[in-house]
Amino acid sequence: MNVSRKGFLASVAAAGAVASGVRAAKADEGKRRDAVVYVAAHPDDLAGSIGTVMRLAEMYDVHVVDYTHGERGLGEASYLDGSCGRMRTAEEERICKAIGVALHWCDEIDGEAFAGREACESLASLFRKIKPRAIIVHWPLDTHRDHLMSSAAAIKAAHLAKLNPEIYFQEQDIQSRGFPVTYFVDVTKFTERRRELISIYKSQNGPAIAERKISTSKANGLRIWGSKGRYAEVFGVFPGTVPPGKGIFDYMPGVYR
Repeated sequence: MNVSRKGFLASVAAAGAVASGVRAAKADEGKRRDAVVYVAAHPDDLAGSIGTVMRLAEMYDVHVVDYTHGERGLGEASYLDGSCGRMRTAEEERICKAIGVALHWCDEIDGEAFAGREACESLASLFRKIKPRAIIVHWPLDTHRDHLMSSAAAIKAAHLAKLNPEIYFQEQDIQSRGFPVTYFVDVTKFTERRRELISIYKSQNGPAIAERKISTSKANGLRIWGSKGRYAEVFGVFPGTVPPGKGIFDYMPGVYR
């Protein structure tokens, strides 16, 4: 078959893009984007990875799943009258709408969450509909029990749904223990947007959370780049679930190992 010079150069450019780890964007407008599901225990847990979620939403169909509504985040009285749950639900809805990602709830109770059969089956049902390429969950060595339960439920749900997604762990900076970093995701361009969105979690003193998360990501940037002015969120990998060099983060520019 004869190939024109123009066609040859186009082929070389396309091959170069693949070799450099850059996925061709919108090669097929009608093709459904792969899905990524971010599973957290409480509404404000998203704060630790919100820059990465914004980056992933540029490439994937991103879903956020909150295992609880964070009902006890303001004490027992506001849990009993339902005011805390309503407030934190509204905050999360506002943030996910601003990012442009779908939001789902498992309706476990804050402080009483378990990876029970019913909860796992409910999550598995959602996974069957979404068919995620990847899920992001809490690292299981953590001081908050709800984090452990939501992580275990998500991993079990993938098994019940007969799916084999890539599984990544997110770090909670003041609660994770012995976190094994595999990926540093550059979120520098979202620094001010992160501050703005995280501050929406007013029920949990969002502005203070925002400054802490930004400080943590700045320290992560120093760890990988050794210079000031760059910010990173970090992730680990569940062994054996991510094909070498072919995971969701391997196709993103500005991600380092």
